[in-house]
Amino acid sequence: MSPSAPPLCCEAPMTLAKMAALAMLGIAIGAWSAPSGAEEMASAAPGADDQTREANAQCLACHSEAGLKNPPRPDMHMEGLANHLISADRFVKSVHGEEACKDCHGEPYTQYPHQANARYQIKMCPECHKSAKREKVPEFQTTLHFKNHPYNFGCTSCHNPHTLQKAKTLGSEKKVVAQDNGMCRDCHDSEQRFAQFTTRERPDLEEAHKFLPNPELHWKSVRCVDCHTPAKEGGGTSHAILGKDKAERDCSVCHNATSSLRVRLYRHFAEQGTFQKAGFINTPLLKEAYVVGATRNTWLDLASWILTAAVVVGCVGHGLARWIAGLLRRRRD
Repeated sequence: MSPSAPPLCCEAPMTLAKMAALAMLGIAIGAWSAPSGAEEMASAAPGADDQTREANAQCLACHSEAGLKNPPRPDMHMEGLANHLISADRFVKSVHGEEACKDCHGEPYTQYPHQANARYQIKMCPECHKSAKREKVPEFQTTLHFKNHPYNFGCTSCHNPHTLQKAKTLGSEKKVVAQDNGMCRDCHDSEQRFAQFTTRERPDLEEAHKFLPNPELHWKSVRCVDCHTPAKEGGGTSHAILGKDKAERDCSVCHNATSSLRVRLYRHFAEQGTFQKAGFINTPLLKEAYVVGATRNTWLDLASWILTAAVVVGCVGHGLARWIAGLLRRRRD
C-alpha cells in the first residue's frame, strides 16, 4: 500500500457518508416537490376543465390542512381559516367536485381579503338544483326541522356541499348508510350541535328506539330515512322527515320478500344485478347484510316445507298406525 493512499478501513465510512448525504438530498427534493392537497386536486376531478381545477387549487392552497400548516401568505386570518378547511380528496369525489368554488361562493370570494359581505352572496342550493326546488323543497317544508327552524335550517344543515357523494357512486350499501346516518347523528348525537337549532332537551336515541331488537345494528345497516320518511312511488328518498309518532314501526315492511329496502337503500345496487340468483331472494341485500325474511333462499324454503310436511305426515301416520293397531288388538282380545 502506498503512503499516499487512504487506509482501506476509511473507504467504507466515506462511501456510507456519501450515500447518506445523497439519501437526505433525495428526501429533501421529494418533500419539496411532493404535491399538496391543493395540487393533487388540480390533477384530479377528471370531469372538470383545467381552468376550474386551477381556480379550485388556488382556493385550497389556503382552505386545506396544508394551507393551515404552511400559510401561502403572511396576512391570513388563521383563526378564521381553521374553521373553514376543506379536504381536497373528499371534495373532488363529491357531487360538486367538478364545479368551480366561485360558482357557488361568487366573485367576492375570488379576492383576498374576501369582501366583508361575501357570505351573503353565496348561491342557495335551489338556484342550481331546479328539480330539487320543485320536488324536495316542498317535502322538506312539511317537516318539523323546517317548521321549527325556518331561518337557520336548510339544505346544508344536513348535506355538506364539500363532501356529499351520490349513493350510486359510493359502491357499497354500508358506505351509503354511514354517510346518510352521519347527517342525522351529527345533530342527534351531539348536545352542542343540537343546541344550535333548539333549546329543548336532546332526546336519547337508544331510548327512543328501544322497540328495535338491536338499535346500533340497525343504524349500521339501514338508514334513518328508510323509516323516518314516507315511501315514494317509484322509489327514491323523500325529504318529508317524519317524527317518531309517524315513523315506520312495522318490521315486516323491510323483513319480507318484497322488502321496501329494494326501492330505498338498495335501489341503485339492485339495478346492477338480478333480485334472485341461485335461489336467493333479494341478492343485493344479501351482499353486505342479512335481513331476516328478505334474504331467504327459495330452495331452502321449499326444502323446509317438504321436511315440515314429512314430519307432520310421519307423526299423523305413526299415530294413525298405533290407533289402528290398538283397535286390532282389542278385537283379538
